[in-house]
Amino acid sequence: MPQSYSKEDTDRTVEVNGLTIHYNDAGSGPALICTHGGGPGANAWDNTKWALPWLAEHFRTILMDMPGFGESQKLVSRNGVPMDLFCATLQRDFMDKLGIERAHLYGSTAFSGAALRFGIEFPDRVGKVVIQSFSAGAHGDQTEGLKSLATFAANPVRENMELMMRHFTPRAELRGPEIIDARFRKALTPGHLESRKEFSGRSNDPNLKDLLPRLKAPVLVTWGHKDGMIPVEEIWDDLERIPDVRVHVWGGNTGHFVAYEHPEEFARLLITFLSL
Repeated sequence: MPQSYSKEDTDRTVEVNGLTIHYNDAGSGPALICTHGGGPGANAWDNTKWALPWLAEHFRTILMDMPGFGESQKLVSRNGVPMDLFCATLQRDFMDKLGIERAHLYGSTAFSGAALRFGIEFPDRVGKVVIQSFSAGAHGDQTEGLKSLATFAANPVRENMELMMRHFTPRAELRGPEIIDARFRKALTPGHLESRKEFSGRSNDPNLKDLLPRLKAPVLVTWGHKDGMIPVEEIWDDLERIPDVRVHVWGGNTGHFVAYEHPEEFARLLITFLSL
């Protein structure tokens, strides 16, 4: 097992464009900036910490909380800027603050669009892009999983968090009481649910589809075949629309949290892809 890292030892904050951004910083090598999804309680540390020991052996791995999430500043307004462009620009300025000229990006679900938009807008600043459970095409009917996010946001009680987690992770042994309680506590962070309204949704700005032909960065799409939030069938839209793309789908009753459900395999997949 490679070196482990604690949240406390890797916690950092930086001011970017007047916003306080929290991140965790571990390892050395080329920069890999990882974000998270958009559901209640989402944050970068819990999204990727399971794979961090392996990733940090090869990369300076930075787990970045977007505004409104984790320990980053709450109640931030995009002032009408599309979410993917707002977050991509924020990541570029975040990199400037940390003195990072070029980075690989990993975006999970709601913030995958920001990683793709970064590659489109700032091609000289990006290496490769990894996205998870995100479709760049049209969407079908809202899933029961996505409905459960809205149910919790409207009535944030533990019972609704437990329902939400069942859609996230179908394997009961991976959503024990301690996992549910931890996510529930994060979701109740003051200001988070109010802030999330500005950054929730599928993050698929309509302009992104038209801009994707400009994307030069190689992209890896990851998914679980039993994802209860975003159906894996939407992966075909990525294959049709992203110019340089490959996909990896886990079976074995894998759900939405692939970096948690298969941490070492997920990390080694990224290491191989990013190092080629």
